[in-house]
Amino acid sequence: MTKKAIGVSLLVTGAMAVGAMALTSSSASEHRGTVIQVIDGDTVDIMVSGAKTRIQLLNVATPQTKQPQRSAECLGPEAAGFLERTLPAGQKVTLEYDAQRTDHEGQTLAAVYKADQLINSEIAAQGFGIAIKFDPNTKFHEQVSQAQREAESAERGVFSTKIACTIPAQINDAMKAMHSVSVELGQTVEQADARAQQAAAAIAAGRAAADALQAQDRKEQLVSAALAEDALAPALEDLAETIEQTADLEIQHEQQVATLSKKVNAGRKAAGKQSPTQLPEESKAEEPRPKKSQTNSPRKSKKQSQPENQPKRVNPDRKPVNDNPLEQKPSREHLCSRVNPRANCEAPNGQSSKNC
Repeated sequence: MTKKAIGVSLLVTGAMAVGAMALTSSSASEHRGTVIQVIDGDTVDIMVSGAKTRIQLLNVATPQTKQPQRSAECLGPEAAGFLERTLPAGQKVTLEYDAQRTDHEGQTLAAVYKADQLINSEIAAQGFGIAIKFDPNTKFHEQVSQAQREAESAERGVFSTKIACTIPAQINDAMKAMHSVSVELGQTVEQADARAQQAAAAIAAGRAAADALQAQDRKEQLVSAALAEDALAPALEDLAETIEQTADLEIQHEQQVATLSKKVNAGRKAAGKQSPTQLPEESKAEEPRPKKSQTNSPRKSKKQSQPENQPKRVNPDRKPVNDNPLEQKPSREHLCSRVNPRANCEAPNGQSSKNC
């Protein structure tokens, strides 16, 4: 080979080596970046290859929080706060991509690593996000799904039953309210009516929760809608079944109210038709005793009440009256008959009369 040919060969080889080095350097810069700021729970601005790049984390979705045209979802601010603490400004990160590099909004789709920690799955592990899959990007879906299952098992974040705004908490509260309704029928109208009202209130709360969860719009509340359709679908089915059971129980309590009310009304009508002699003994005892009439307890006459030693009583003609027969003065005829029954009784004017 001539010197000229050798020189051309070395020149071509050298050019290829320089091109390979430049390609390797360019590729490496695309996988390294520095955090500028966190936008929300799954979006962050990173300086990549000297340019500010908005990164949408692959295969994970967090509750909406900072988009003015959409209402904030439950735990949206908490998810953003977690990412801010995990990826503070100036944090060095590594990026990995999948088949599709950008979304319809022009954001770069990537997985973000902090050292060896995959931030995408760490968000799900804390319960601040759920696994999502948008074909053809499925590279990190399994890792994020596994993290979500851990959060669900531990009831963290969006899977918590202790955070009032979460779907599990709403379902749990509605179920508790319905399970608290007594299955035993009330023994009084008031008790039966109270249980019927309690059942109605619990059913209303359960239906409101079910309707709200099933009406979620994926565009506005992606996480809530996805949970209602997938991970929490069995819980929603249990809620619907419990609502039906409680509705049947409400009907039973209402029927008991009607039955007891009829009995009470019948008793009142019967009591109103009773005569005074048919009143209960307690009512009779409470009534005052009537005063004794003169026919039942006649007063003693003056004659009976006078002392025995009173000798005389004045008659209507004001003549003395002797009530003692032993002291009464015998008549003329009576004396005559006693002295001599055959003697003639001397009549007035000196004339004789018939024998006494």
